[in-house]
Amino acid sequence: MPRALALVLLFASLGTAFPKTVEDCERPPTQELADYKEALVPQEFLHEPFSWEIVDLVVLAVLLMAAGLLSLKHQLKCRFTALSVVGLLYFGLFRGGCICPIGATTNFCMGLAAPEMIGKTVAVLFLMPLVAAFFAGRVFCTSACPLGAIQHLLARKEGYPIPARLNQILRLIPFVLLAATAWGALRSGIFLACKLDVYKPIFFTGHAWFGQLGDLVHGTPPEPELVLVGDLFIWLTLGFALLLGIFVPRPFCRFACPYGVLLGFFSKIGLRRRRIDAESCFACIQCTKTCPVQAITAVGKNQAVKVADFHCIQCGRCDGTCTGDALISPTPFPNTPIPNIGKN
Repeated sequence: MPRALALVLLFASLGTAFPKTVEDCERPPTQELADYKEALVPQEFLHEPFSWEIVDLVVLAVLLMAAGLLSLKHQLKCRFTALSVVGLLYFGLFRGGCICPIGATTNFCMGLAAPEMIGKTVAVLFLMPLVAAFFAGRVFCTSACPLGAIQHLLARKEGYPIPARLNQILRLIPFVLLAATAWGALRSGIFLACKLDVYKPIFFTGHAWFGQLGDLVHGTPPEPELVLVGDLFIWLTLGFALLLGIFVPRPFCRFACPYGVLLGFFSKIGLRRRRIDAESCFACIQCTKTCPVQAITAVGKNQAVKVADFHCIQCGRCDGTCTGDALISPTPFPNTPIPNIGKN
């Protein structure tokens, strides 16, 4: 009896599973089936218009050229601060912090193994700050980098210097992270540089707010609640990084940024490197106290001041504290004119 009942139920289920009439065959699928099929079809990924890529490159080029001219004329910090605010608003908040050469380091490394995986825009975005570093130093760090802009705006006038030996050890970390970034990109496509970015909640949240503002302009009701991207742990990590950046200037730039290693290399072999004119220097060593990355040191009993080209980020702090106007940027082309931008 149980077997007979099971057979009856089986044939009944089969009878309902197949259509019995032509009308049943021509019946449109149910909404559930349509949703199921749509979920199985790969969704189309809509790329941003190419015009936005051009805008990104133009904004980056303008900021780099402006910062380069300010650096070569030894302008004060306030003008670099204005450029960093523009870089933070555009690349950090409006573009979400993902349009940056730091993240493009992974893409560029992946492109070395598979050139078809990297676009020309990404390659140009990666190379432009390096070219600027060769001609004018690490001006990207204080003009267009959104991560650097946050640290630049938060840093105190005179932070707490790190002991020299510890500072030398911590400076080795970016070299390790650059090697790990290249290895991760070539082996498994891991975006290590982006994972290390502790300032992402600010950028992603700002990008979401700009999106809401755009919806409001186009007549679309925005989200009724305040949008905050990230969980509690991410925001606590951000808070710690911001607090640390107040007392230890530019902790990410100095001890974590893998792209800074490349910028430092091109700055060290570049055409324009900052120097201290020994005849004009009074050995007051005020510049060593205000340098946020400890790139200026006083050596020997006579306190001879030297600038480390690899670490100097061209922020203009030392120009504002030098009483003898001893900072110079000699060039291998003495007759090359530089646009006159008055120093205030």
